[in-house]
Amino acid sequence: MKVSIVTLVILLSFNQKVSCAPIFDYIVGKITDIADTVTNTFVNIRAQVENILLATGNNRPVLRLHYPILHQHGDPNFKSNFNDFVEKAAAENETEIPEYINLKSEPTALMSTPQLATLHGRRVESHVIHTKDGYLLTLHRISPRTDRSADLMAVNQTVILHHGLLGSSADWILLGPEKSLPYILTDAGYDVWMANARGNYYSRGHVKMAVDSDAFWRFSFQEMGEHDLSAVIDYIRNLKKSDDPIDYIGHSMGATALLVLLSTNPQYNKYLRVGILLAPLVFMSNVEGPFKVLTAMASSPPEQLLKLIGNKEFVPTRKIPKWLALKYCKGPLLFCCNPLYFISGGIPEDNHAWNLSFLARLLYHVPAGGSTDTIMHYAQLVKSGKFHRYNNVYEEFPLNQVTLPIALFSSSEDWLATIPDVLRLYFSIVNPIDHYIIRGRNMSHTEFVWGARADEIVFKKILEFLDSGLAIIGNAKNSNEVHSDLA
Repeated sequence: MKVSIVTLVILLSFNQKVSCAPIFDYIVGKITDIADTVTNTFVNIRAQVENILLATGNNRPVLRLHYPILHQHGDPNFKSNFNDFVEKAAAENETEIPEYINLKSEPTALMSTPQLATLHGRRVESHVIHTKDGYLLTLHRISPRTDRSADLMAVNQTVILHHGLLGSSADWILLGPEKSLPYILTDAGYDVWMANARGNYYSRGHVKMAVDSDAFWRFSFQEMGEHDLSAVIDYIRNLKKSDDPIDYIGHSMGATALLVLLSTNPQYNKYLRVGILLAPLVFMSNVEGPFKVLTAMASSPPEQLLKLIGNKEFVPTRKIPKWLALKYCKGPLLFCCNPLYFISGGIPEDNHAWNLSFLARLLYHVPAGGSTDTIMHYAQLVKSGKFHRYNNVYEEFPLNQVTLPIALFSSSEDWLATIPDVLRLYFSIVNPIDHYIIRGRNMSHTEFVWGARADEIVFKKILEFLDSGLAIIGNAKNSNEVHSDLA
């Protein structure tokens, strides 16, 4: 306990605006834990201290598997290794959150994206690609169903889906065979490619660097836009031997990556037909919730903070400390200790209505991994109010170079991509075609992809944009119209 209190005192010394309340809250929380588990007190404290002290050392917790070797050599045991990876990572949570034990028994909990898609009756392909800076990324492709009508098959339009913060390609198909966006698109004749950003489950490879090295994790969404996304687009264009423009749908960080790419490499604007950005994280002045706690220390995070959240991978144990979750998060501990839900504040109000199978898929696949630098970069955006490069508030990404027609989605219940910030983005890009605002629907940051009514509220509108294509773009261009879903 002494070590942990000293940690908080050091953190406070780096940020004079932070009150002393967290110290007392933490002490109270510890006393409560001790009262609950008297016989195991000293064992638990020792384990917590060891986790903090070893978080940045060579003895990295269970997430450090040799995943890049699987990519480089095409290991036939890829799927079983993925299952082991998820199972071992989630086992960390089971020691403190008993609810995970029941979820683990669900058949789909530990399935990879290809396994889930196959179970859903879809034809799926895995493609491993190289970036210019040596990272190995996995693309998952779901082709149009062969049993569809000739008219639908004639669409053959390519669309890229890019996941959000701490996510993976699995995010898009967690809703199952009937309601997931990739399946809705393939049923309409679209050729769907789901990206995986560097650092998540499926993209932990590099031609030279080991996944547990400091150098491997020195990236943020900046590199995802400049290197990952450009490699994805180039690969698909070359494989299909087509110059036809590609549609792009990005959620959260997937939207950020696109705007980084188009602003720094404007030639990619002509490779795409339309961009649909769900809850884009670009301007973040109005962010709410726990994420604001990191902003004061975003540019120069103290060592003790990095020991708490991870210096390389963000929260590698996939578990927010219980005392921190209880202070800053309202809702079931099962969600509050989940790093993504903790940051986004999107604790589902009606999770009791979710079936056990969906809950298992969700919590065993999310978060899928990401770098601490990515989180710190976003925290810098919150602090500065600008859209700029990592550790350089004076070098903003030139959004005036983004000429692609873009539709934006936002929600009144989103703590990260707030309506005012998305509206600011709308007026900062050259060719906005719509800003679709969702109000009063409990649509949090994560609900855009796997919310219970995402297929009705979000996906239906996405299809309207894609199906209408250039007709909508031509009519709505420069109209500056803002639409709201108030029903």
